Amino acid sequence: MAQKLTIFGTVAVLLYVLHVMLGGWLWEGYRHLHQPISDLTAQGAPDRSLLTAITVVYGICSIIFAASAYAVFKRFAPKNSRIGMMVFLAMHLVSITYGLFPQDEAGAPVTFTGIMHLVVTALIVPLTIVAPLLIGLGLRKVHGFRNYGNYSIITGIFILIAGGTTAIFFANGWPYFGLTERLNIGALQLWMLVSSIKLFNATIPINKGD
Repeated sequence: MAQKLTIFGTVAVLLYVLHVMLGGWLWEGYRHLHQPISDLTAQGAPDRSLLTAITVVYGICSIIFAASAYAVFKRFAPKNSRIGMMVFLAMHLVSITYGLFPQDEAGAPVTFTGIMHLVVTALIVPLTIVAPLLIGLGLRKVHGFRNYGNYSIITGIFILIAGGTTAIFFANGWPYFGLTERLNIGALQLWMLVSSIKLFNATIPINKGD
């Protein structure tokens, strides 16, 4: 049953893409290359209620995926990978609180919810790097998962680099911040999609790794 539930990772990614594309389409003048995705659900955003609802469902699907993937990993994966998936689950448990703490509207006074939005982001960023790295380090020597393990490591390194670049763009107010952010988030979403499909279709060994 747990293995079948990993398909929720694919559902989550599709919902995330829908949220971004629909939000940009509904908001006339929204610039994907320059604005952060969080602008779509910020205070005062034109379609905040609809898009927040989509992101909440996305979060629920992601939690189901991560929990079911952890249950599958317990059957065969090394300890590093099991811890990595627990980190990924923790990341989504934290990120679902975004709905409670929307980003402040651009130019508006700083609010408590806006500060908490930044706090949640600060908690999530290292988790997005650590999760695929640990999973990859554990699975790169497991038969049938070696390529996936190496891909996970590459994803973690890419997110580290892209995340640092995004932070630099944000701190300096440079243009194309939206592009660098999407490279970062896109890498994570692609990894969850690949992970979901891989686990859903894989022949899972019955022995538990150390």
